[in-house]
Amino acid sequence: MKFFKLSALALASTLALAGCGDDNNNSSSSNGTNTPDVPVKPPVDNSLSEIEQAKEMIRTAKLFVSDNKAVTDAYEDVSDILTEKQDTRLGYTFDIPSDLKYYMEENDVSQLTAADITALANDKEFETALGNIVLTPEKDFLATLNTDGKFTLTGSTKVDIEEYDYVYNPQTGLYGPVVVNQDSFKVAFDGFEDALSSNTSTDNFNGSLGFKSINIGTGTDIVTLNSSTKGATVSGQFSDKVVVNDEFDINDANREGITLEKAVIKLSSLKLTANDSVIEAKDFEFAALDVSRKLADNSLVVRTIPYKFAITGKMTKQKPMTDVEITLNATANDADIKKFIIIDEVGDIEEAANKYVGMEIVLSIKGKVTKESTTTIPLDFQANLKRTARNVIELQGLTASVEGKKLFVTGKSSLDNNYDVVSTQFTVEQNKASIKLKVDAKGDFIKDKMGKLGDIMVNGKDYGDLMDNDGKVTAKFTDDSLIIL
Repeated sequence: MKFFKLSALALASTLALAGCGDDNNNSSSSNGTNTPDVPVKPPVDNSLSEIEQAKEMIRTAKLFVSDNKAVTDAYEDVSDILTEKQDTRLGYTFDIPSDLKYYMEENDVSQLTAADITALANDKEFETALGNIVLTPEKDFLATLNTDGKFTLTGSTKVDIEEYDYVYNPQTGLYGPVVVNQDSFKVAFDGFEDALSSNTSTDNFNGSLGFKSINIGTGTDIVTLNSSTKGATVSGQFSDKVVVNDEFDINDANREGITLEKAVIKLSSLKLTANDSVIEAKDFEFAALDVSRKLADNSLVVRTIPYKFAITGKMTKQKPMTDVEITLNATANDADIKKFIIIDEVGDIEEAANKYVGMEIVLSIKGKVTKESTTTIPLDFQANLKRTARNVIELQGLTASVEGKKLFVTGKSSLDNNYDVVSTQFTVEQNKASIKLKVDAKGDFIKDKMGKLGDIMVNGKDYGDLMDNDGKVTAKFTDDSLIIL
């Protein structure tokens, strides 16, 4: 079953809708930092004539399309902020605490100093634990592991890595190892702490993972991560006591009849600085819970249902000049999940008859981005969605502010029994001008035989048509003027 599925549709390039909602009047989200209030229609500018209001709405929609592309282009290379070498180093950096912790657990070691690691240089078991990493630690380097599984790491070390691949040698007719990547760099850990495992049996686990800072490399190649020693926290409430250590497996716990009542992962802040860019993730939260049913054969079927995802992300970079913050919050009503989500006789998830789970989605984009290297575009976009019936998702309000001009959009999507969107209709407004548009199940705008998408109305009067002829969208007004989108 397509459960908690979010489909994107379009308003002049992209609009909303599909997911799950509420059976009652309860709000499924709180007004925290990740849940801006539903936007309201902006005030009317009465200085414009009615036909100018019609044209202004279309011009603003055109700006929204072009500015949306500028933002998309700015974010297109987000994954390429790090060079290939920096990305590889980042991966190996996080292997270091993981590998050291594994070695210490397997060998019942509570502390590794720089001197200890130097002495272990030729130890086969230590070498196996680190894989293709060789450490040359400085005097301040120290790893500790307490009896409850808490691991800490601080200090600096030189890191040498060699990556091999097996290459065919036509002279010998055999495959042999060949070095394909060799690198040497410095890593400095400050306050790294891994408390994600515990040797204590509990039905209410609380763990954390974080660090004050990690510096990878030097000079122009440096990558810096900043957070806090308890940057990420994990809490899990179980139906019975469990030991959440490195050998813990939720599937094994399920087979013993233990389920997850609630799990919440939170991240306060994580900042990455590299090259000309800074990316920061903050106020991250992910939550999930289990629903279960004992089948006729006496086996227990458990399904984990996520019910919250929230994050605020901020990115600044020099080329193109960008300073943008994005907030996303998708929250379902966890009480509704417990009441209305059931597992049927064959183990599939479904909603109870005539019931549905509450869900709200908020997306907000604010900031500025440079367009074509010369024009700075201020950005202010927000959309709020909510499921208002078992088969209805509403766009309660969308505001898009581009270059001082605002669009306001409301809409509604209808879902089938498989939670797929079968149709969407929405209204775009600015001042007293409006246009109603419809989208089909494939996400395409619906037009008549003449190619008309909708009437451009002001105060109930028709001032033109929005036309789509072979993919070319044009607004034709009653004074014979045209605006090509």
